[in-house]
Amino acid sequence: MFAYVLTLLFSIQLSGPAAQQDEVKDALAHAEALYYEARFKDSIQLLTRVDELLRGKTDRPQDRINAKVQLALAYIGLNDNDQAKAFFREVYSLDPNYILDTNQFSPKIISLANEARTEAGELRCVNAREDARKKLDAGNAMGVMAVIGSMKPQCKDLAAFEPATADLLYRSGLESYKRADYRDAVQKFKSATTLDPKHELAGQYYELTQSKLQVKTDQLLIAWRRDYEARQLTQAAADYRIIKASTDGSNAQAMTEIQTEYRRALTELVETWNRTCATGSEATMNGIKALIAELLPEPSFGEDIRARMTTCSKSSGCMQAGAALALTRLKTKVNPEISPTLRGFLREPQTVRVKAKIDESGNVVMAEAIGTNPMLNNVVRNAVERWKFAPAIDANGPRCVETEIPIIVGP
Repeated sequence: MFAYVLTLLFSIQLSGPAAQQDEVKDALAHAEALYYEARFKDSIQLLTRVDELLRGKTDRPQDRINAKVQLALAYIGLNDNDQAKAFFREVYSLDPNYILDTNQFSPKIISLANEARTEAGELRCVNAREDARKKLDAGNAMGVMAVIGSMKPQCKDLAAFEPATADLLYRSGLESYKRADYRDAVQKFKSATTLDPKHELAGQYYELTQSKLQVKTDQLLIAWRRDYEARQLTQAAADYRIIKASTDGSNAQAMTEIQTEYRRALTELVETWNRTCATGSEATMNGIKALIAELLPEPSFGEDIRARMTTCSKSSGCMQAGAALALTRLKTKVNPEISPTLRGFLREPQTVRVKAKIDESGNVVMAEAIGTNPMLNNVVRNAVERWKFAPAIDANGPRCVETEIPIIVGP
């Protein structure tokens, strides 16, 4: 048996990463068997090597815990309670909520583990207080807030740092206020009052700063209305994006008002497109399309409304074919050449609708790509223009074909 333990030790030492996981599992199982055979020293010898091997391996927390629990149990078997408690403390440093099965272990072991859990919790609180103190001394109020937020449920005395942290946030917010950086100031004043509701100055400045932000938002809304009503749509779109970028909630009502107006105007244009689609000239339809493009404050705006636009079919002597039917005659396909730069802008799959005209020989003689990204539209159109189809033939001979094909391009 001792020879087998040595073999395991040697194996774990020499194995590469791919084999270590199985060997560790094997070693833990064998160490447990040694424990139940009361061969505590052999178990400790094996587990010490496993514990050293797993040290710092954050991807295997359960194996690390199991090794330390077994080491604690083996030391209890040797009546070395101090060493056992030390390993239990390490267990609770890895998992503060770890629980031993009271049906499996004796009251003595459970009591020792509970003592270790209490000591580990106290040590965590000591470290948290020290960390909070260092951050407070360094003027890092947000860092102190992070410590309080994560550790206060377990370490109630961290509340002692809240008034000083709130005052630090207030003073930092006041500096932002003097620079007219109201968005930063309001966040700091809000955090200060959250930590210390009795900080009167922080509360007063929070209300004052909110008022100034509301005035600024109102001014931007007035500017947007002026530019929008004057049909200075490019500048109106810039006003819209500035208001949208606000993250403090002061812009919610303004955004609702602006977006409602944009959606109303866009709906009217789409309805005009649909009414004119069947009879309108190409110049008329292109004009409506240009108005829609000019109106949009950002490329993705109103996609649900634009999805209701009818596909216009003109009487041109060409056959009309759906995408599925047209693609059955596809002979040569050229994929869009997406540059690394363009691919970086694709956060999610994009659909480009390509209106194509295919001549009697199967060549694409015209392709119009419609999507939210002009650069992507050009790339897709250039690719489709090089596609080759089998000629469409009916009773009167070869025919040209008009179709619309949706092409999905992923990031």
